[in-house]
Amino acid sequence: MKYAKWMLAILLGNLSFSAWADMDIIPAEKLYRRSCATYHVKTAEKSAIGKSKVVNQLNSAEIAEALIERKNGKVNGGGNTAKRRLSDEEIKVLSEYLPSLKR
Repeated sequence: MKYAKWMLAILLGNLSFSAWADMDIIPAEKLYRRSCATYHVKTAEKSAIGKSKVVNQLNSAEIAEALIERKNGKVNGGGNTAKRRLSDEEIKVLSEYLPSLKR
């Protein structure tokens, strides 16, 4: 029984630590990291696979339009699968967040 209590304490400690670590990450940044940063890098300064536009140089309307076109299959590319999973709200959040990454 002591072992079970000890393991529960460790598990709960790990869960609260991981929640604490994400507290300073805004939802838009978390979404970007999960869905886009692998190809566009952390600050969206790279062209994905050398083919897309540099995202942090676009305005919100251009980003939203590009995401919607890819989601709807009007533009073919490697990122379409990820874009198809985005909700309209997530597209809005990303299109408002990404221009803030400009340097």
